[in-house]
Amino acid sequence: MIYKDVLPGGLRVITQEMPDVYSVTTSIWAATGSAYEAAGEGGLSHVLEHMLFKGTGRRNYQQIAQTLENVGGQMNAFTSREYTCYYTYSLSENLELCLDLLADMYLDSLFPAEEWAKEQGVILEEINMYEDTPDDLVGEVFNRTLFAGHPYGLPVIGTVQSVSGFARENIDAYCRAHYAPAHTVLVVAGNVRREQVLALAGQYLAGALVKLPRPEWDKPRLAAPDYAGGRVFVHKDIEQVHVTLGVPGLAGASPDSYTLSVLNGILGGGVSSRLFQEVREKRGLTYSVCSNTNFMAYGGSFSAYASTSPQKADELLKVLGAEMAKIAAYGVSEEELVRAQMQFKANLLLAQESSANVMVRLGRDEAVYQRLRTVEEMVAGVMAVDAAAVQRLARQLLTPDKLALAMVGQSEPTVQLEGLLSC
Repeated sequence: MIYKDVLPGGLRVITQEMPDVYSVTTSIWAATGSAYEAAGEGGLSHVLEHMLFKGTGRRNYQQIAQTLENVGGQMNAFTSREYTCYYTYSLSENLELCLDLLADMYLDSLFPAEEWAKEQGVILEEINMYEDTPDDLVGEVFNRTLFAGHPYGLPVIGTVQSVSGFARENIDAYCRAHYAPAHTVLVVAGNVRREQVLALAGQYLAGALVKLPRPEWDKPRLAAPDYAGGRVFVHKDIEQVHVTLGVPGLAGASPDSYTLSVLNGILGGGVSSRLFQEVREKRGLTYSVCSNTNFMAYGGSFSAYASTSPQKADELLKVLGAEMAKIAAYGVSEEELVRAQMQFKANLLLAQESSANVMVRLGRDEAVYQRLRTVEEMVAGVMAVDAAAVQRLARQLLTPDKLALAMVGQSEPTVQLEGLLSC
């Protein structure tokens, strides 16, 4: 059972009771990320994520690291363009300890200057590592190309220049402005009871959050992306060429989001997908190929990724474009449709056996869209999609006017965008 409660002060509490598991995943979500950073703040959401682990009035960084591991639990965090999440995964008997620790970090982090001096170097190395990971880098270049001029096109992690310029005061001010009650969501999934979660939320988080001197952040409503097509190549001294080819997608609340999920499954969602069968099994062009959807509050993307040797890159790109075009031109079979639907249903239902997966689904829905979808609603949405809807959406999205191509490798493929979406 899923419950949503709003406590005095605005803190939203989402609880899913899962009595048949041993675990509990406890999380605090801040409904802010890189898309909401002002000029000069690039990467500050991600920096703040790191610094919440570096000491509070009650615990130093070593005590924060050891608290959960002492009882066999785990703790981590992640930042996106639209939210930041801090979470613990533990035995359900440790719920109170988990919430105490998360609330302590969220409410009373001190951001010690000496810890920022060290962590700044860690984040700069993380940026360098990202630059050295071509499959990650090509995705970032693709986003930068497709969302040019929009906050979605900025790197979540920031840049060497922006991160190098932050001081402790910048981190503290950003936290006080953005981590306010109205933009905070507590999500707990596991072998717990709603009443237990609400009592602990009031004890450790809600009251103290309201009392903190944190001004109410006037969260902006982002404009929808204009999107921009284009062809971008980044030189890296590596063996393969990594490519991402794609188009504007849909916002997560779009009524066609389930149709796009089915389209994605048919195009590149598994080993039976068109891309895997044509690109890898029939032609032997790559080891890894897939398609991806990226749903966000105000827009999204739909793309295909693969890597291959330089001499095969032109053929690979032509095949990727042709397989996209075939769905728009000729549609999909009932067999493909049912297979994609069943894959979505099975993946979703099997994920419900993990309290961590449940937490992520609920937290993202609430933090970004302020709504909670049940598993039954999502399954029904996908199962209602028909083949005609898939072809209609493919024709709508897979057009050359905003086609974006990002490439990372040692030598640049010669293929141009013109004609790639043809079959």
